[in-house]
Amino acid sequence: MVILISKLGFFCIFTFSMNKYITLFLILFSITTNCYSQVVLNNSNCRNAYEDILSLKFKDARIKIQSEKKSNPNNVFIDYLENYIDFLTVTISEDENIFDSIEDAIQIRTNRIKKLDDTCRYKKYFLGNINLQWATVDLRFRNYATGAIEINRSYRLLIDNEKNFPQFFPNVITLGVLHVIIGIVPDSYNWLLSLVSMSGSVEQGRDELQLALRKCSSTPHFKFLQNEILFYLGMIDLNLSPDPEFASNLITKIENINHESLLLSYLSINAMMKNGKNEYALRQFDSIDSSIEYYPFYYLNYLQGECQLRKLNTTEAKKNYLVFTSNFSGTNYVKDAWRKIGWCSLIEGDTTSYLKSLKHLLELGELNIDADKNAQEVALKEIIPSVDLIKARLLSDGGYYHMADSVLYSLSDESLSTLQIVEKNYRLGRIAHQTKDYEKAKKYYMITIDKGRVLPQYFAANSALKLGNIYELLNESDNAKVYYELCLDMDFEEYKNSIRGKAKQGLERVTDN
Repeated sequence: MVILISKLGFFCIFTFSMNKYITLFLILFSITTNCYSQVVLNNSNCRNAYEDILSLKFKDARIKIQSEKKSNPNNVFIDYLENYIDFLTVTISEDENIFDSIEDAIQIRTNRIKKLDDTCRYKKYFLGNINLQWATVDLRFRNYATGAIEINRSYRLLIDNEKNFPQFFPNVITLGVLHVIIGIVPDSYNWLLSLVSMSGSVEQGRDELQLALRKCSSTPHFKFLQNEILFYLGMIDLNLSPDPEFASNLITKIENINHESLLLSYLSINAMMKNGKNEYALRQFDSIDSSIEYYPFYYLNYLQGECQLRKLNTTEAKKNYLVFTSNFSGTNYVKDAWRKIGWCSLIEGDTTSYLKSLKHLLELGELNIDADKNAQEVALKEIIPSVDLIKARLLSDGGYYHMADSVLYSLSDESLSTLQIVEKNYRLGRIAHQTKDYEKAKKYYMITIDKGRVLPQYFAANSALKLGNIYELLNESDNAKVYYELCLDMDFEEYKNSIRGKAKQGLERVTDN
């Protein structure tokens, strides 16, 4: 999920969905070391608390942190762990009131870490990570100037720490995250990166994270870091990789690691959903242990609603969307959830309830992300979409390709508007693409571009992007470049940031090769 979260053009990748806000969680590496009057101690309390935090088992983590406070009150590892919990709490809940309530605590922890001696390799590492963590939160809550300053400060601290302690393994991981963030800044803001002397690319960051994953996989001492690195790499591939095979590899790695990490379950579910493995995703939801007390992650209810809707199970889909809209304290995906509740009503033949859902949509949520913006536009116009095209879209997204094909081929062009004809061809192209019938996919994508390039909808632009993906996978870089450039040259409105961002990354990949 890659979207613009700042007027300054800084991007963050986070676990809340495709096209969706995605932020890269920061990690903590710990080795026993003495640093001035404070200490950084790696012991069972801290290691186990760290693993609980990564699994979103915050209550269990706090019990271990309290035990460590009694044993080693001067261990600043405690401050980092507590900050990590607060960061993830605010990020997952999107609750600005929580953020405001912990500002003093953040400052106290930061001041304790600043008392570490400059010869301590953890000092700038901790401070750099904390700055990057809260930068993503500030940008999310539209504190753009503060967020930009914090990202720059984080970059400086970590670059300096790498120079002073080149063998300090965690620097590679966090700098990899920063280089990815820098790499997805739009071209129009490259002047800003030059001004503050920050550089990096997605490929550079990805290579650094891959190196880190190999290191921790082959070194028992670093084994506990692999879940986080895998999460970062998974989110990068989930949003930027043109290769559908990455999902199978990612899911296999996750299954071999940890079945109690809700964060990795979320990543696995996203990978399955992105690649038409709806039944697998539904089974993954069922495998989450409900007896474990995880921090409430209501976005998972939204995703479960998506999976049920893709199966046209409208009753269960509505239940999950309503759990999300009733409990989530943030604003993102709320409008889209109400649109999907409306789709459930349309599929059930209830147009009146569909229109009521549009009214809720207009009253709730905000317009920070493309999905919500698109839902708002539909609601304002009171558009009643084709039920058959909705079904085809949902079935195709869920991997029920034969059923989706049947719905589309039953529609005659004579009964459709120009826009609906464009969407029909686009859906046929997507189905062929997902089933690896690339020649058929090319045909329908080209028809979509020909008929839809003057429309504000995303169908033609995304068709150009997908053609670029196909040619890139076929190692035809020149053709891939043509279609990535075509996508970037198109004038369209829907999902613009996400599609153009992916085309930019694709163009960089094929140009570098």
